[in-house]
Amino acid sequence: MSTLSLQRSLSMACAVAVSIVSSVPAPAQVAEPPARPPASGDPPGRVGRLAYLGGTVSFRAAGDTAWAVAVPNSPITTGDALWADNGGRVGVEIGSAEVRLNQQTELDVERLDDAALQMSVPQGSAILRLRSLATGETDEIDAPNAAVQMATIGEYRVDVTPDGATTSITVFSGSATVSAGGSSFSVDAGQVATVQGDSTATYNLADVGAPDEFTQWSRSRDARIDAAAAAASPYVSPYMPGAADLAADGSWSQDVAYGPVWYPRTVVAGWAPYRYGHWVWVGRWGWTWVDDAPWGWAPSHYGRWAYIHNRWGWCPGRVIAPPVFAPALVVFVGGNGFSVGTSFGPGGGVGWFPLAPQEVYRPPYAASPVYLRRVNVTNVNVTNINITNVNVTNVTYRNRTVVNAVTVVSRKTFVNGTPVGRSVVRVAPGDVARVGILDRAPVVPTRVSLIGQEAANRRASLPPAALARRPVLAVHAPPPAPIAFAVQQQQLAKTAGRPLTHTELASLRKQTPMVSAAPVRSRPATTVTPGGAGLKPARSGLPPEHHTTQPTPARLTVRPPPMTRPAPNQPPTRVAPEPAAPAVRLPPGAPPMPNGKTATASRAQLDQAYAKAQQQMEQRHEQEYAKPPKGETVPELTARQDSEHRDLSARYQQAAAAGSSKLPAAPKPARTTAKPSKNSGREKTPR
Repeated sequence: MSTLSLQRSLSMACAVAVSIVSSVPAPAQVAEPPARPPASGDPPGRVGRLAYLGGTVSFRAAGDTAWAVAVPNSPITTGDALWADNGGRVGVEIGSAEVRLNQQTELDVERLDDAALQMSVPQGSAILRLRSLATGETDEIDAPNAAVQMATIGEYRVDVTPDGATTSITVFSGSATVSAGGSSFSVDAGQVATVQGDSTATYNLADVGAPDEFTQWSRSRDARIDAAAAAASPYVSPYMPGAADLAADGSWSQDVAYGPVWYPRTVVAGWAPYRYGHWVWVGRWGWTWVDDAPWGWAPSHYGRWAYIHNRWGWCPGRVIAPPVFAPALVVFVGGNGFSVGTSFGPGGGVGWFPLAPQEVYRPPYAASPVYLRRVNVTNVNVTNINITNVNVTNVTYRNRTVVNAVTVVSRKTFVNGTPVGRSVVRVAPGDVARVGILDRAPVVPTRVSLIGQEAANRRASLPPAALARRPVLAVHAPPPAPIAFAVQQQQLAKTAGRPLTHTELASLRKQTPMVSAAPVRSRPATTVTPGGAGLKPARSGLPPEHHTTQPTPARLTVRPPPMTRPAPNQPPTRVAPEPAAPAVRLPPGAPPMPNGKTATASRAQLDQAYAKAQQQMEQRHEQEYAKPPKGETVPELTARQDSEHRDLSARYQQAAAAGSSKLPAAPKPARTTAKPSKNSGREKTPR
């Protein structure tokens, strides 16, 4: 994107810029996203992270046809695919969720954005743990003869036999709807369903048996992640991937200027943020950093870095909204300022340094003003920093002058995704001050940029060829297949490496002829296959199937509670736990789910009332942060909103214990009357 077009885009942001008080904690949730991506074509704020790799695992990037060796900390998004070979295990973090794959399993990511998670498993075993669901979010796992929709938060497992003829759906906690052949049936917590056949399919239900080795391994990861996340919970959002990895390799402290700061415990000499890892090209976001460190995901894609007392510290920012993924929170430098004697080879050099707290991230990809606010709001007080009509070349960036903060490599190293740490080019100290600020890395990606040089040089294991020709059943139609990278590359050469916009991709898709020989990816689970008999119970006594022609919406559920962000000079505090949705692990003190259909319906109505009240409260709280009420100081605002969170939770607990379907009325807010001043008749100015 040119500087001029970036200025025009940013100039629109003034309409949505809000005042954020840096010392005030705010809710960890804003208004939920719509059911489909916004018309503006903004990239989603949620991206998967390849968090665990064991054994032999392969990865196929969206728009590519070749499999490569999977690399930890790689981003996972719509169109990507994973294959765990014999002895392989995979863990992918997606916000507050994680999907795990057993050996001999293929996972295709059909759709991953703020409103939906849709994956297909043509063969193998996958476990999905959902710790939150946004209102209206749809989560779905598609198999060759069944589509599984997760109705509530919980723990789910899907197993598909190698021939694709049998699918088992295990609900450890939560509730699921299974659809096939125009019909569907429900699977409740503690049940395992089995669907056999295709055009004429039968289903059965049984109780969940003893956990096998794969389930035990998955739960051991749950225990480790939960313990580590609890240590990070006072400092970061519960929806931030990678936060659980910080505890093992660093420590937290409070800084007067920056608030909570995380410091890595052990780094090599000469270490700096964004130096030990490599660059890859990820469609909608463009150049994306993949860090080598096990803890490197969260500090690379959220927050800011500050140089404090001669060491680098990561500042996550305020916990006021679900974190929005950024490909790399850096500023690029380059141009003709490098010394003549600096050796880069053909193409010259590219450099970058990390953004500091309160410095605005200006993405290299096209984005709406609303997105600019979302991606910056946790780390920037946008009323104190002008984000409109900005020329990035005139901004004074603090980390640019920090000794050893700027990393420089040749363009060849950059575009090939070669490990940066062993390819850094030493430049003269004066060059750092002379080289110009760039609005993006002006490097056109190649096919190797999708995976990185080291992964490309290694031989990857391949899934069985039959899986590529095996369609799955789906309730929600997945998005169109990604445009081939070879087609995109021609357009990227014209944009000098600027990521293609939503409009450009749509135009490119119209120009690209459809390949008639391409295999069918999915079939609708809401229709009966011609010549088939649909879905029928395998024996008497089973709950009957229900005819379905429309996608089944997810139940109204709520996210986990936010963690308050203290003022820089105050110790961290925690908000009382918010109630969970039914059929899930409830917070301490919450009454168990009542038995019986009437009680279940009553709890469902209560959860709907709670979710509505919580959403209204969160929206009001965010408006109050944008414009604090007159006469209310920052500490008073913080105390009142924390009290409102606790009161809502307490009212839910009271109603649930009584079996009521309605929330008790909220207490009337206390009105404080200011004492009259000596200058009667004049309004007292609040401090």
